[in-house]
Amino acid sequence: MSELADLFVNKIGRVMVLAPTPHGRLRHLVEERYVVLERGGERVKASTRWIFGDFPRGTLKDDWGNPFDHQVHHLLAGTMAEGAALVSALEAEGLSVSEEENLFVPFQTLDVWDLEGSDELRHRHARAFAIARRERVSARDIVTSLRDSMVARDL
Repeated sequence: MSELADLFVNKIGRVMVLAPTPHGRLRHLVEERYVVLERGGERVKASTRWIFGDFPRGTLKDDWGNPFDHQVHHLLAGTMAEGAALVSALEAEGLSVSEEENLFVPFQTLDVWDLEGSDELRHRHARAFAIARRERVSARDIVTSLRDSMVARDL
């Protein structure tokens, strides 16, 4: 973990997580919530993060055969490609990105074809609901926010 990084990233399988670092230039974007990150663990303060993932849509069917999306789609900030593009754009703007092994990556065992799994998502992956940043984010928004915070500090 680099103390000088502006953004942490962790990618495992079809899920990528991004979070601003508490000591980097994006520290003004850090949001923290209390959450239990490990089964049977203690409640700790954790940074919220953007979750990007590739989960097919319309995999679940209701009682009448109508397709609907898994609950996980409500927690995603975008697809893996969108997350990778965001990281590349931020690096192009001069922000430092660091791989963070310990950044929680939810949904590794999620079966999007399992209706029961969708119904139990909040129970099985409650941490994700607590720390997911659900807003769509763009490099332009982040860079504008960074510039605004720098101007505010100079006043």
